[in-house]
Amino acid sequence: MNKQIDLSKLSATELEAELKRRQQEAEKAERAKKLAFLKDKDDFLFATVSKFQSVRNELKDLKHVTISEINKLYNRMFEINGKEPKEQKSISLKSECGNYKVTAVRQEKFEFTDEAIVHITAIKEFLKSKFEQRNKGLYELLDSILMKNGKGDYDPKLLAKAKRKVQQLGYDELTKHFDKLQDCLTVSGTALYCHAFKRDDNGKWQNIVVNFSSL
Repeated sequence: MNKQIDLSKLSATELEAELKRRQQEAEKAERAKKLAFLKDKDDFLFATVSKFQSVRNELKDLKHVTISEINKLYNRMFEINGKEPKEQKSISLKSECGNYKVTAVRQEKFEFTDEAIVHITAIKEFLKSKFEQRNKGLYELLDSILMKNGKGDYDPKLLAKAKRKVQQLGYDELTKHFDKLQDCLTVSGTALYCHAFKRDDNGKWQNIVVNFSSL
């Protein structure tokens, strides 16, 4: 325990020394507090990042095993019935009790060729000339469909959906631009997804979602 000192009994020199000692003590305590905070912060960050990495690896393994096993069971289902397995983009298996279901989906990923910007620009100019003055709200809505996404790319899915609606407008020129844009779509790869479902008390399938945003 710190010894209590009566400052009124100290000489000027002793008082100055005591004040300096107390200042050093306070600075030492502040440094210790800061070092403790920095250690706790680093411990938290290291533990959290390590856990995220571990969970990510577990989920990656779970996805791999799920897709591998559902494909094996799908093939066996054909084999035990004397049939040749047929390649499918989507496989769904349900438990015999009817309460559990797992699906695996293979989806193609699309992207536009460099030439697509030519037709996208033509579409934007056409919409601007036809609708900006007549109905600015409609023009802005249509124009927003062609906007780039967060990665700076045009969204092939949105534009493909827009193409199906274009014919309702009755503009042959616009339809031709969308047809040319459609020709610029290429398959850049495939993405594999798997989902697990369980029936709730109302008999409805509930997707067991593992995304953070849904937790």
